[in-house]
Amino acid sequence: MKLTLVAFVVSLLAVNAQFPKPCATPQAWHGRASSYDHGKGVHNRFNITYDFANRRKRIVDEIDANTPGRSFHELLMLYNEDIFYEIDLATGYCEARKPFFPWQPYEIPDNATFEGEYTLGQSLRVQVWSDRVVAPIPIRETWIGTFTVGDCIPVYEVISKGEISTSITSTFYNVVGGFDANVFIPPSQCKSAVIREN
Repeated sequence: MKLTLVAFVVSLLAVNAQFPKPCATPQAWHGRASSYDHGKGVHNRFNITYDFANRRKRIVDEIDANTPGRSFHELLMLYNEDIFYEIDLATGYCEARKPFFPWQPYEIPDNATFEGEYTLGQSLRVQVWSDRVVAPIPIRETWIGTFTVGDCIPVYEVISKGEISTSITSTFYNVVGGFDANVFIPPSQCKSAVIREN
């Protein structure tokens, strides 16, 4: 009986060891990204700077001459200071407001579900994770993230509120570790901006 129990425990440990654990994503990086809002039908390309330790993100739209009439912005999201600054890249006008969505780190939650490991292109190994719950009651995922094996750099992310029409798909590329901390200093015209409630 004891031998059977020991064999069962050893086999259970071996099965659990086969599933990867969530890796730790870089806490400071910058790169390029694109996102598609399925509900609005809007595609954006932008440069992003990410600072996990200070809960900050900076997004600067890539100006596209092929979209006449569209405005382009820089968005400073300073969660620890409880403020967002949105700067019009054409006019320099700065608007301040309270954060309109909660801090969302680019990381794999500890309780994430491993969905698989794949190769992109010739050699980029990635792992796919989600917040899908299998048991006791199955719950459909609202987040799916793809990260490189080894460095754990975000590659692809889908955030959904249940329907495809409310999903936002983001792709990250040219990601490099570290950043210039000066990019998080609001420009002088933002000092006089009145904070707007959402």
